[in-house]
Amino acid sequence: MQSAPGKRPLSPAAERVGAIALVVVSVLIALVGLELVTRFNRGSEWLLRWPNFVLASQARFEGELGRQFAFDPRLGFVSRPDFKSPEANHDARGFRVTPDGPGPDGPGITAGAPVLATGDSFTYGAEIADDGSWPALLQADLGRKVLNAGVVGFGLDQIVLYTEQLVARDRSGLLVVGFIADDLRRSEYRRLWGKEKPYFDLVDGKPVLRNVPVPPDATIPWHLRLLRDVFGWSALLETIMRRVGDPYEWQAAGVRILPRGTGEQLACPLMERLAALGVPTLIVGLYAPPVWNLDPRPPWIVDEIRQTRAVLACAAKAGMGTLDTYETVDRAAQDPGKKAIFFNFHMSAEGNRRIAAAIADAIRAGAARRAVP
Repeated sequence: MQSAPGKRPLSPAAERVGAIALVVVSVLIALVGLELVTRFNRGSEWLLRWPNFVLASQARFEGELGRQFAFDPRLGFVSRPDFKSPEANHDARGFRVTPDGPGPDGPGITAGAPVLATGDSFTYGAEIADDGSWPALLQADLGRKVLNAGVVGFGLDQIVLYTEQLVARDRSGLLVVGFIADDLRRSEYRRLWGKEKPYFDLVDGKPVLRNVPVPPDATIPWHLRLLRDVFGWSALLETIMRRVGDPYEWQAAGVRILPRGTGEQLACPLMERLAALGVPTLIVGLYAPPVWNLDPRPPWIVDEIRQTRAVLACAAKAGMGTLDTYETVDRAAQDPGKKAIFFNFHMSAEGNRRIAAAIADAIRAGAARRAVP
């Protein structure tokens, strides 16, 4: 091909640079287009709102949720004793309040050893008032005091450690432990939610506790600080990280310490630790709203259902009672419907009412069992 009169032909090197520049510009235009489409799918208002998603999440962990937590050298963090807010309140032990009316035990609340409920934010009752958590509703259903020791953000490792600590300290007649599949992944981290945490390493098939005492300092690694400052505004990147990436490392400044899948490998050894407590126990498999909100279900949701049932199988093998709430929530998702039982990422008070009823029925049927050594 001949060049235009009066123009010198481009050298091969210049042509390569031009080709690379064209590719780069094309990729940038495509990414900008995808970013705009992602924002439009979230709502047209996001075309004008460009916050840093990661910094906003981190600010919530360090600010709003930070006030809710207290440092603990064995657990990393626990619910702050005597915490008060318009939505959530803690008693002097750090337990979420389970309102029971006037009187020392409340009307209709029987005396005796209470039920101890432990777990993560689904036990705690995140995003709803004190009387909407399933432990509070279980208390009303059973007519028996229920202590809500759920802690927002706990992994399965922390749930087990905290349960061991509470059973050794307090007298409880029955233990109910709730979990979601994501708690397995949280067990693979040394740092989450802007805080250091303990973790278990598997050595010859046995869980060995690491990072205890937990260091109080939780400085965010420099490369994560740089990346979140530069790219944290991207709704496209946030969506990708939520679906196929590592959202904990991206949004919660997490530091992974164990290979992916180790959390599931830890499930059976951790269930054996709970069984060794010698308290009648019911292990409850709970599910996050995305299990029903995404249709068709992506592979990671299908895997979360499988992982939940794998943990329950470990618990049953260890001799404890189990309850899979999938069918309960699935029926409720049809009637009265998803909008009635879900609230953002957690269950609504109505959803928790149905879960509490299922747990109460299981307890009355004798499903909570004392493991036999």
